[in-house]
Amino acid sequence: MTVPLQTVLDRLTERPARIVASDDWKHAAVASVFRDGDRGAELLFIERAHHPKDPWSGQIGFPGGRAEDADASLEATAARETREELGLELLAPPARRLGALDQLQARARRQIIAMGITPYAFVVDGPRPELTPNYEVEEAFWVPLSHLADPGRRTWFDASRAGVPYRFQAIDVERPTLLWGLTHYMVTEILHRLALVDDVDSLTIPRASV
Repeated sequence: MTVPLQTVLDRLTERPARIVASDDWKHAAVASVFRDGDRGAELLFIERAHHPKDPWSGQIGFPGGRAEDADASLEATAARETREELGLELLAPPARRLGALDQLQARARRQIIAMGITPYAFVVDGPRPELTPNYEVEEAFWVPLSHLADPGRRTWFDASRAGVPYRFQAIDVERPTLLWGLTHYMVTEILHRLALVDDVDSLTIPRASV
């Protein structure tokens, strides 16, 4: 199965984005960047560099970060962070803006944070763009949407906090690290919006004992 890029353009932003943040929360934004690849529509991910002070150290995610006062909007935050992290410009051709997706409340190391994270969708036309990862990024790579929607790639990520085991839903993206956590939720929403899964719960697989 391949997913045409036109499906993304037609369906991704059909409904308004959900907002969860209160006025006094902090804000961050990430970029969900699509392109037309050899295996259909692809989505851009990064593996964050390993750093002991980063709560998302080493995880797979979307480029992005915290909003700064100089940012004109949260969309501008997502674009600025992508430019800084990957050298990819999203506010000028060949990139196009698609719009905001559902906002999530941040969590780090099982702690809920008073921060809203808003994904913004973009599409990059033409050949695969050259990416120049900075010190915050271990690697940048593209994954076909058909892989993300494949039931055979759903698995679990096991973690431990203060000796307490936790198990998170995850997707195998053919990297040493699994896709899990907040980005997994964002990817789930994207697949649901594109009708690649019947509903969000259809990404759940039977929970094994930890």
